[in-house]
Amino acid sequence: MKARPFVLALLLAAAAGGAAGTLPGPVETRICVSLDEAAGPAPGPVLLVFFGTDCRVCFDDLFESRYLVERRGLEVAVVGVYCGLRAELQSFLEKYRWELPVVLDRRKLLFRRFDVDAVPFKALLVGAEAVYRDDPRRDLAGRREELERCLTRLLSR
Repeated sequence: MKARPFVLALLLAAAAGGAAGTLPGPVETRICVSLDEAAGPAPGPVLLVFFGTDCRVCFDDLFESRYLVERRGLEVAVVGVYCGLRAELQSFLEKYRWELPVVLDRRKLLFRRFDVDAVPFKALLVGAEAVYRDDPRRDLAGRREELERCLTRLLSR
């Protein structure tokens, strides 16, 4: 049975707290105002994960994306993209101890650039070019499989 990212996140957070189960001090969150600030001149691909803090499917997608990159040891930067309120994002990042960068895209510049109508949504960038975009007509499992195939092709060169 596959472990859901929500369960993984809770287990990782508990493990970070040690035997007593208490979490260490505040998490260092990275809320960025632009993709350049979040990813900088990334040496490799950047996986953008568009999400909402009140969307359980988005939560799973965000953590599964990070897990995919970490599990396979890929040289891919994972960057979240969120368009809601800063306070909600800050609370979410602290609660789930998310330390990877997140672009606060209040004006939806990235949402428009990558033609994102709904979340969850992922785009894989190499430089400024999107080499993968989720197909909203596919189910989430199909999207994940296609992203993994794209990453394999891209990084096996």
